[in-house]
Amino acid sequence: MSISLDGYFEGPDHDISWHHVDDEFNDFAISQLRETAITCYGRRTYELMESYWPKAAEDPSTSEQDREIARLINEGRKIVFSRTLQTVNERKNWKDVTLHHEIDPDLIRLMKNETDRNIGVGGSELATSFVMHGLLDELRLMVNPIILGKGTPLLKGLEGRLDLELIRTRNFSSGNVLLCYRPVHKRS
Repeated sequence: MSISLDGYFEGPDHDISWHHVDDEFNDFAISQLRETAITCYGRRTYELMESYWPKAAEDPSTSEQDREIARLINEGRKIVFSRTLQTVNERKNWKDVTLHHEIDPDLIRLMKNETDRNIGVGGSELATSFVMHGLLDELRLMVNPIILGKGTPLLKGLEGRLDLELIRTRNFSSGNVLLCYRPVHKRS
């Protein structure tokens, strides 16, 4: 998840235009998507992705990297967790998407055991829920060199302390810094 230096997942009015995205970042995103078996989205992140990537895949002005990102997202398995959405729709450029109204920790654990690839989580509120259920094995934060001053905090609503162990870092030429953490103690 991309965050600002002061810990915001998104700016006011859900603004993410401040994300530093360049060729190096896109190459990283492609490698992450190739390692991901399933991506879980909350409603807002899902709607953002669903409104952008299927169109990007068909737009002749889309860069080669973005076309590959679009292909990987559009064809990848997607699970949407939302209490408000009633349906999600598959189409030619948006395949393998299912809707769940609640997080079932046992289902997530079963999915984790059925694949040797990653399960990605898109969205701050969903990530908070995964942390609270003890389902997050690794937290990857792409810290962008910007201070927003206000917005939606990362892991908003997390109750209690979560100790983390830094397992790797990566510096990007844009000034982004990837910080990868593993929870020291799983929550239950």
